Amino acid sequence: AALALQSASLPSCAELEYEGTHQDCVLVTANGHTATFTFEPGEWGESGILIVTNAEGDCLWTDEFETESFFLPRLEDLDGNGFEDILVPLITGNVNTEMLLIMGGEGGYALASREISGHTFEPVVPGLFVVQARSSAIEHYASFYAWDGATLDLEATVSITFDSDESASCTLATGAVGRGEDFYCAAVMNESDSTE
Repeated sequence: AALALQSASLPSCAELEYEGTHQDCVLVTANGHTATFTFEPGEWGESGILIVTNAEGDCLWTDEFETESFFLPRLEDLDGNGFEDILVPLITGNVNTEMLLIMGGEGGYALASREISGHTFEPVVPGLFVVQARSSAIEHYASFYAWDGATLDLEATVSITFDSDESASCTLATGAVGRGEDFYCAAVMNESDSTE
């Protein structure tokens, strides 16, 4: 009950702007779950605690993390199952951000990764999402991850290379799993021009 009262008084993480330190905040999922984030000074940035509760106040998930990213946590249904996933930024470099990724589903929440990194995280088809990362000014990578409700698998990675005439080429770097290069490249080539 005390956590529910505390959460009700906190601002939404989605409405905050980073101003040098993280502010305690909440995210509320479409199905009424509340993710409460509290922060305090940590070893190499800020130490954070995440507690997810349902509408009745029952604890569904709890996690601890360290962050030195200037981004705030957010919700996104990456695997297209109708349940929002929790993305917690941990480290932000020049372009890419390493994330703590907690997937939501019918049975609750599950840890997918503590080190998935990129600048764009987007759903592709149910059970599959893409993480785009920049390795240099002319080369980007797009990694496709399959989530089955319990296990995160890297299905394929494509390399996107920008040419001097501002055109881009896409090639399969790893994987295939029956979908093929055309499928993966088509999923990212329309958006890749905006990530230069």
